Amino acid sequence: EIHAEVQLKNYGKFLEEYTSQLKRIEDALDESVGDVWDFSLDPIALKLLPYEQSSLLELIKTENKVLNKVITVYAALCCEIKKLKYEAETKFYNGLLFYGEG
Repeated sequence: EIHAEVQLKNYGKFLEEYTSQLKRIEDALDESVGDVWDFSLDPIALKLLPYEQSSLLELIKTENKVLNKVITVYAALCCEIKKLKYEAETKFYNGLLFYGEG
């Protein structure tokens, strides 16, 4: 019980120090850092996404050959669904939305 109280006090001290450290970092960065992009002022923004150079088959490598095959099939199906969704959105949605309109 005494050991638990000591650990609890140590944890409380750690949290206080960590909180003050985060507050100092936040004050050093200033509030303007969070306002990097404002839609009303900047109509153009960059969307940076990481580019993965590894192929899907390189990412799926386990010692279990059956599991590799199952994961590969599901991954291929997910990629196909993403492509079909994009095709439906770009080619067919507008036609379906406006079908029968004057």
